[in-house]
Amino acid sequence: MLLLSTQVIGSISLLVLAGAGFGLAASGRLLGGSDADVGAYPYTVSLQLAASGTHRCGGVIINNRFVLTAAHCVTVGSGIEPYPAQRFQVRAGSIQRLVGGQVVFVKRIIVHGEYRNGLNNLALLELQTPLTFNANTQAIALADQAPADGSVIVVTGWGATYTQGSTQQRLKGSTLQTISGAECEKYLYLLHDGLLCAVQHAENGEEQGLCAGDAGSPAVLDNKLVGIGSFYVGACGTSMPDGFVNIFNYRDWITANSA
Repeated sequence: MLLLSTQVIGSISLLVLAGAGFGLAASGRLLGGSDADVGAYPYTVSLQLAASGTHRCGGVIINNRFVLTAAHCVTVGSGIEPYPAQRFQVRAGSIQRLVGGQVVFVKRIIVHGEYRNGLNNLALLELQTPLTFNANTQAIALADQAPADGSVIVVTGWGATYTQGSTQQRLKGSTLQTISGAECEKYLYLLHDGLLCAVQHAENGEEQGLCAGDAGSPAVLDNKLVGIGSFYVGACGTSMPDGFVNIFNYRDWITANSA
C-alpha cells in the first residue's frame, strides 16, 4: 500500500509516495494524455523498487549503461544521500509498467552535487548490465539548446491521472507548452537557470500535466531530451506551471558522468 504525503519547498508542493517500508520520496503520473503505442517512446523507462516491482518514478535512457531520473526519486527523505542502488531496477522497452521489455538492476546512483531544495534535481543511474537496444528500447540525444518559450514538448509517464490517484498500467503521452523563466517566476517566486516551466497546451482541450509518479519522466522536443519531470504545484492539472529540470543547463554534467 502506498502512503501519500506532501513535502513543501517554498511555494512548490512535491507529491511524496512512501513505498512499502522504504520511506522513498517521489513525485509521480501523467494527467490527461493518451495511451502510448508500442515503440512510440523507446527512451522512457519505469524506475521501480527491486523487491516488489512497484513503480517509483519515470526515467530516460541516455546510453545503454545509464538512465537519467529526478534526484528526489532515489534520495533519503529530503536529503542528498542516495538509497543503496540495489533497491532499484528499471523496466525498459515496454509500455506496460508490470510486464514485458527488459528489467535491469541499478548498480550505482550519482546524485547531482548541488541538488538542494528541489533544484538541480537530477540523478544518473548506472545499470548492472547494459540494455539491449531494439525497436522498443533506445537512447535519446540530449538537447543542444534550451527550448524556446512557447515550444510544445512531449511528456511521457505512468503517473496518476488525478490528484491522489494511483499510477497507471500503461504508458501515456501528453503535450505541454514551455513558458519563460520570468513568467514562471510570477507563479513560483523562483528563478533558476536549471528550471524549465511548462503549462497546459491550449489545443489539448483537457487538463494535462505532471501528477504523482511522473518525476523523472522525459520531456522531449524534436527528438531530443529537453526536460526531466521534477514537480507540480498544488493539485494535478491546474493552471500553475509544472517544473522540469532544464537538460541543456546540465548537459556537461550528464555527459561527464555517464561516459
